[in-house]
Amino acid sequence: MNHIPEKEYKPTEEVETKEGYVKDFLTNRLVRLTPEEQVRQIMLMRLVQEYEYPKERIKTEFEIQKGSKRIGPADIVVFKDGKNKDQENIWIIVETKRKERSDGIEQLKTYLSPCRGAKFGIWFNGQDIAYLEVLDQAPYFREVLKIPKCGETTIHLPEKKDLKPAPELRSVFETCHNYIYANEGLLKEKVFNEVLKLIFIKMVDEKRISAKCEFGITTEEEEEIKEGKPSVFTERITKLFEEVKSRYSDVFEQNERINLKPITLAFVVSQLQEYSLIETKADVKGIAFQTFVYAHQRGERGEFFTPHPIVELAVEMLDPKDDEKFIDPACGSGGFLVSGMNYVKEKFIQERPDKKSKANEFLKEYAHAHIAGIDVNPDLSKVAKMHMILYDDGHTGIFCANSLLPLEELEDISTKSGVPRSLRPYPDWFDVLMTNPPFGSKGKVTDKRILKQFELGYKWKQDKSTGKWIKTDELQNGQVPDILFIERCLQLLKGGGRMAIVLPDGNLNNSSLGYVREFIQQKARI
Repeated sequence: MNHIPEKEYKPTEEVETKEGYVKDFLTNRLVRLTPEEQVRQIMLMRLVQEYEYPKERIKTEFEIQKGSKRIGPADIVVFKDGKNKDQENIWIIVETKRKERSDGIEQLKTYLSPCRGAKFGIWFNGQDIAYLEVLDQAPYFREVLKIPKCGETTIHLPEKKDLKPAPELRSVFETCHNYIYANEGLLKEKVFNEVLKLIFIKMVDEKRISAKCEFGITTEEEEEIKEGKPSVFTERITKLFEEVKSRYSDVFEQNERINLKPITLAFVVSQLQEYSLIETKADVKGIAFQTFVYAHQRGERGEFFTPHPIVELAVEMLDPKDDEKFIDPACGSGGFLVSGMNYVKEKFIQERPDKKSKANEFLKEYAHAHIAGIDVNPDLSKVAKMHMILYDDGHTGIFCANSLLPLEELEDISTKSGVPRSLRPYPDWFDVLMTNPPFGSKGKVTDKRILKQFELGYKWKQDKSTGKWIKTDELQNGQVPDILFIERCLQLLKGGGRMAIVLPDGNLNNSSLGYVREFIQQKARI
């Protein structure tokens, strides 16, 4: 294969779109979108935005030669400068097509060997990543935590002013998770919790007033860890976690620890240290977080994570205002809460462009005073708090409880959980409600103390002459939670309040559930 002529690699002004194609980050040209190409595009973005290599120093599909033989096109190469783009001037080679780690690293070594000036290699498959440093003597290659940025030869603790918004986070979170899973022998749920701890530590470090980041690892500290020496790195991260636990005592137990080996901790920190999670776009954080949560926290209680487009549609339809109180009584990981919060923020920016710099401050005040969430799953209610904090806090209205408990019990639990008075679950209290309650026939509610609160907890009979449904005085033996949630949600809403709820099709078309539809029509306007 011949080298593609230089003129074809110059960025174009092409703006067309075409199904099955994506605009190449490097050249702006449309290229066929395959799984392999998607991975390459992510790495191209990271090389430019995270590692700060200029586009003119990067090429794709560069043919590597060993002696007189061509051994294949490297997926991405980075040159030492933008003037001389031949094999002798290659600085970094990236392999993105090989799915398996061992295959990818071996292919990378094959490409690096004949390139005398090459210093680093990267293998990346979209979920796992490995970095190689080229050595002058045997064994000639060694794995490192990451590569230095353009113009640097070592890795140091970043300055906060130099942190960059992440162009993409989903693969970063997955890479961290997979590395822990492969190297620590922990259950996936435990791995998930360790990643969340480190995301929190990263967020807290960004909010500290110091100019230099504490969340990071240097080349020198990496060498200490690999040699088994005591390192200030682990002490620094442990100290930051103590600060996290103090600041967010309602999220973390005081006896919680980071349960990772130093080298594993170092890898995860190295993958996140150059990004600003605070400055990363809301949709980038949201999609990454929700995808990550969905992959590792789907439960046996019928929890289902609402697809993002449905969440967005519900928020736009209900159009929450900045003076309205908003609740999700089955909040899961907080998707509706976060989307509603960001919707109000965007409206604030549109209506008050002169106050754009105050948007985050407004958002924090708004969330603290107007957003509430409840979930029966303690892990998910904790994740929801984390999700809100990822968007600059406002998590104090979230607590763990069974939303179907008597309202006075819910109020008591919320008070003990530190929920502000204005966000406690009073009847006829909230303006906006969005939720996707657990549903399915596996787990019916049979507790009579709960059932007797609800009209829908009783048996209904249909009058054959009129077709009307009439509530009896006999309790159901059991009722599915989604039907009880309909009534609980209506109880929480004030007159004129607005609700969006995800329900099974059967609630709206099964003949035996006609009483549910009649109840809804009596209590609300659809």
